[in-house]
Amino acid sequence: MQTQVSYPRLHRLIHWGLALTMMVMLLTILLRLGWMEKNHMAAVIHQGLAKLDLMISDEQAVGIAKSIRGFMFQWHIYFGYAVGVFVLARFIYMAKCGLHYPSPFSRQATLKQKFQAWVYWVFYAGVALSVILGLLLKFGPEAIEHQVETVHKLALWYFIPFISLHLAGILVAESGNDKGIVSRMIGG
Repeated sequence: MQTQVSYPRLHRLIHWGLALTMMVMLLTILLRLGWMEKNHMAAVIHQGLAKLDLMISDEQAVGIAKSIRGFMFQWHIYFGYAVGVFVLARFIYMAKCGLHYPSPFSRQATLKQKFQAWVYWVFYAGVALSVILGLLLKFGPEAIEHQVETVHKLALWYFIPFISLHLAGILVAESGNDKGIVSRMIGG
């Protein structure tokens, strides 16, 4: 039987703040890759203008599409700053209050606990790297912009598997030895 962990209010605030801000970040990424993809939007603009017997070049339509989605992308930047604040708060919190799970290097930790710990460590390293790269994109030199942007975009490939593993872990915990973990993470 596993000992039930209670989560202090600050822990829960940081957890849910990070979860919310990262979900908004994910939404902006998925919108940018899907419905608000510049060429898709340019085609919609062309179709709408054609109904009015107006014609513009492909470059002009893409320019309009970029300016429309630019407002949405500002939210990506604002919530990126918020993610940075929450990750920094998480690191400070963990340094002051310790971990709420065994270290992956602990001899007493089970294989499952070590796996969980490594997933969290890789996740937080990925989030920290994404924040740093996002700040470099915003404030860094243009000479490295393309390389930084390429790596920054790879964040999607660690974030979606983490969410999947996290949700699966919650389901396993709730149906196994750690019943009530969701209610403890919500209400303490």
